[in-house]
Amino acid sequence: IAYAASVGGVGTPVGTPPNLVFMEVYAENFGTEPSFLEWMSWAVPVVVVMIPCVALWLTRGLKPHEPIALPEVGQWRPAEARTLLIFGITALLWVTRKAPWGGWSGFLDLPHANDASVALLAVVVMFLVPNGEGGRLLDWKTAAGIPWGILILFGSGIAIAKAFVASGLSAVLGELLAGFVEASHPLVLIGLLCFFVMFLTEITSNTATTTLLMPILAAAALAGEIDARLIMVPATISASFAFMLPVATGPNAIVFGSGQFSVRTMAREGLALNVIGTVVVTGICYFLFA
Repeated sequence: IAYAASVGGVGTPVGTPPNLVFMEVYAENFGTEPSFLEWMSWAVPVVVVMIPCVALWLTRGLKPHEPIALPEVGQWRPAEARTLLIFGITALLWVTRKAPWGGWSGFLDLPHANDASVALLAVVVMFLVPNGEGGRLLDWKTAAGIPWGILILFGSGIAIAKAFVASGLSAVLGELLAGFVEASHPLVLIGLLCFFVMFLTEITSNTATTTLLMPILAAAALAGEIDARLIMVPATISASFAFMLPVATGPNAIVFGSGQFSVRTMAREGLALNVIGTVVVTGICYFLFA
């Protein structure tokens, strides 16, 4: 479940914090933001290849010892059906915000609409829609229990990324990397970058890793006069593909907290998936952008 959450999360811009950091930094440096569908056209192929790889690796040699008994599913409650409907509409608004044909933001002349405003609108609707049991789908008591610290961490990461750009630090570091970027073969460049980011993220949060790297990679792409997607997209995806240690990603930490396995077990299983992920991301991103 932890690995599937990390792999699946890279498939959409809102699936994992590193993707959002990439979108923000890319827009900041290049004046345009990839659409929801455009990001999916890059990342979904990675997801489609990695999910079977993860499944095959984790289930190698395993045999069921007893039949799996699933609980019976009861009738849908009004609150469940209404929540699913709102979520479906929210996802549709995310996907169609900028595409096709300029999306609904262009049709309604709302150039400042973004994924965050869509999410906020959905939250407001959840506070207003009845749950069929005398209350609302969402109340403040429940909302107050949301782990806001994660959102503050993400917001601070965006602030740090903007500081890198505004202070000129990202430009300085980017120029230092530009020579290496220009001189390296794209396949080697992407492979080394994926390997470095995956293992760096094992000891730092993936949000922190992308926050620090994205402005530098954007500046390196500008200085080296290459397509920024060639290095920024694989680095972003690789930040979510750290499978070895609990601290690497949120899903890893949550599942490790169950106490069902040791750090040694996670590291042993995750090391091979890190290597597999490096190969998959490198190959697909080289095919897409080189």
